[in-house]
Amino acid sequence: MKIRALTVGQKVPFLSENSFFEKFLEEKLYYFDQLNKDFKDLISSEGIEIQSIRFCTQPILTYENKFREWNLDEIISRLHEQLDILENLTNKYGINYYACAMILAEQQMEKYGVYEKLLLNEVPRFIRKRERFFTSLSVASSERGINLSALRSGAKIIKELSIKDPFDNLKFCISTNVKPDTPFFPAAYHLSDNPSFSVAMELADEVVEVFSNAKSFSEAQLSLKKRFLEIYDLIGSIGEKLAEKNGIEFMGIDFSPAPYPTVEKSIGTAIEKLNFEYFGSPGSLIAVAMIKNAIPQLGKVIGFSGFMPSVLEDYTIATRLAEQKFNLDTLLLYSTMCGTGLDCVPLPGDITQRELFYILLDVCTISIRLNKPLTARLMPIPGRSAGEEVKFNFEYFANSKVMDVRRISDEIENDLFNSKEKNFKFLE
Repeated sequence: MKIRALTVGQKVPFLSENSFFEKFLEEKLYYFDQLNKDFKDLISSEGIEIQSIRFCTQPILTYENKFREWNLDEIISRLHEQLDILENLTNKYGINYYACAMILAEQQMEKYGVYEKLLLNEVPRFIRKRERFFTSLSVASSERGINLSALRSGAKIIKELSIKDPFDNLKFCISTNVKPDTPFFPAAYHLSDNPSFSVAMELADEVVEVFSNAKSFSEAQLSLKKRFLEIYDLIGSIGEKLAEKNGIEFMGIDFSPAPYPTVEKSIGTAIEKLNFEYFGSPGSLIAVAMIKNAIPQLGKVIGFSGFMPSVLEDYTIATRLAEQKFNLDTLLLYSTMCGTGLDCVPLPGDITQRELFYILLDVCTISIRLNKPLTARLMPIPGRSAGEEVKFNFEYFANSKVMDVRRISDEIENDLFNSKEKNFKFLE
C-alpha cells in the first residue's frame, strides 16, 4: 500500500493582475507547505510511502471572472502567464503536479458557444508548454445531460495532443459526473471558497494479497472488506489530525485501488488470483463487483472509489491487451461497475475525431444512466496500428500493444457528430 497523492484544493484568481495572482498563490502554497510536511511525517511514521503532492484549482473558464468581457487573445496570453506562475511556484513548494480543469461545460450549456470552443483550442498548447500541468473537460452529468458541443471539442483535443506526442494525453481527460475534490488526476478540481485536501490510494497490491490467500470467493470478499476498513480507519484518522492541526477541511479518501506496473501491484493479477484464466475472461465481471462492494460506504470515502483498470499503468492488464485477451467493450462493461472508466488506453494513430467522439459518448451514457463518475483518458499512438507495440519511457507505464477497435467511416453526414445539436438529456 502507498499513498498515490495528497491533493490540496484552493480557488485562485485567474485573469486578475499577474502580480496579485502570484502574491495570492505564494501565500496559499506557503501555508499548504506545512500541511504537506505534516502529512509526510505522519504517513512515514506508519511505514507508508507517499508518491506525490498535488494541487488543484477551480475550473479556469467560469463566468465568475467575466472572461467574455476580454479579447480572446488577451485571455489566452494572460492564462499562459498565470499557468507559468503556477508551474514555477508549485515547483518551489515541492508540489509534483497541479490540475486546473478547463470548464464544467455541462453546467454552462446555455452560455457555451463558439467563444468557449475557441478557448479550448488552446488546451494542447497549455499542456505541451508545462511539465506539471494537468487538465480536464467536464462534459456531462446526470442532472444536466451531455454537452455534445464540448464532447466534440474533447475529441478534437485528444486527437491534436496525440499528433506531436501521444504521452501528452496522459495529462488530459474527459470527465462526467465527477464531483469536486476528487484527488485523482487529471479530473481533480475544487469549487469551495475554503481550501480542502483529500487522499488518493495505491492499493492494488493489497487486493492481490487478499485474493491470493483467500480459499473461496466469499472469503476473498469478506477479507478485502475487512482490510479496506482497516486502511480507512488508519488513513482517515491521519486526515482528521491534519485537518484539526492545520485548519483545512479533510474531504476524504478515494479508495480506487490504483495499480503500479509490476505483477504484484496489478488489479489484473488480483482478478487472475481468483482463478479466472485471464483478465477480461468471461465471468470475471464478478471480481470487479467484489472489489467495488468491498470499498467502505462511509462518509469520508469520496471520488471514484471503484475498480481501476488503468490499462498502461497495470502490468498484467497491459500484458493481456498485448495478447488480445480483451477489448474496448470489455472495459466499457467493467465501467458499469468500476469508478474510473477508460484510462490510459492506447488506440490506433489514425483514429478519427468522429470515432473518438463516439467512444466518449459511450462513456458519458454509462455515467449518466448509472449516475456514477467516469473519465476517459485515451491515447492515440501516431504511426501505429492495432496490434503494434506501445512503449513509453515512463516509470508508471508498462509495455503493451495498440488496442484493436471496431472502426466506423466518415461517410455518414447527418449523424450525431455532424449534427448541430449542442446538448442531449434523457427523458425523465
